[in-house]
Amino acid sequence: MKQEQSPWRWQEGVVDSQKKHIELRYGDAGTSNYEDWQPIARIGKTKQNIFIVEWLITPDTPEHQSMIAKTRNELDFYLVEKGEPDPWAYALYHCNTASNIYSRVHWSYFPHGQGSVRESSELIRLSAEEAEEVFGKSWGRSIRVIKSKM
Repeated sequence: MKQEQSPWRWQEGVVDSQKKHIELRYGDAGTSNYEDWQPIARIGKTKQNIFIVEWLITPDTPEHQSMIAKTRNELDFYLVEKGEPDPWAYALYHCNTASNIYSRVHWSYFPHGQGSVRESSELIRLSAEEAEEVFGKSWGRSIRVIKSKM
């Protein structure tokens, strides 16, 4: 059976960081925070089924090449291959999912441009005492909780 080709695609270009956009960063949410992750790319809202993607790093080292390859895979999957009727809306939803935390490529939405509020899921680390206070149950150790808008 022949698979239907997606009407959506992305291409490299310049994204206005002062307007609404999605920022992609690369890092390990289990060991570091958003501010420590490497900014990789920005995605602008679509025009005629085309997403503009601006790379914020160059493939000048093997580490950057690996980050870019993993980011390209996510861009292809979420924006083109997944088959969502509105990939932009799904990308905004993805910014606030648990899978966004577990991946090394983290998606954050800036509805009013850079420097404004950032919408994304995040990992909160609670000490054993904080966890007991919040959940009324003792785990006897620190825990991690995913915070999202869902």
